Amino acid sequence: MHFLIQVKEAEALLKRSEQNQEFIPVSLQRQWGHLLNAFTKAMNIRYGRVDSLFQKRFRRKEVTSEAYFTRLIFYIHFNPQHHGLIQDFKDWPYSSYHSLLSKKTTNLERDTVLEWFGDREHMERFHREDADFRTISPLIEEDEL
Repeated sequence: MHFLIQVKEAEALLKRSEQNQEFIPVSLQRQWGHLLNAFTKAMNIRYGRVDSLFQKRFRRKEVTSEAYFTRLIFYIHFNPQHHGLIQDFKDWPYSSYHSLLSKKTTNLERDTVLEWFGDREHMERFHREDADFRTISPLIEEDEL
């Protein structure tokens, strides 16, 4: 799973389990909704808020190509910079990017992702040099950008 939490929006890349290759959108939508509701409740309690945190409804899109998968990882990490929330996406604290580069224990499939890019250095280089946000645009619906 890759994640990014930003103002009024959350993004995640989830992998189906090896045991259950069926895509069950209703179950996924319900579970994602529970996660976002729990996060919202925690933030509201912590900061004395009463409003919702997220504007957009849950949407899902199946990853159907290797190119899409590679660029989607970049898109998730780059999104706060694209939306002008920060100058450099690497400084956004609520992103799986840091967990992927860290050596700390994580529930993310770090080794799988790093191997996808070749290794840690190649993933960093892709995020720094090879990835252009415009290359993801044709792969994602315009209203999701």
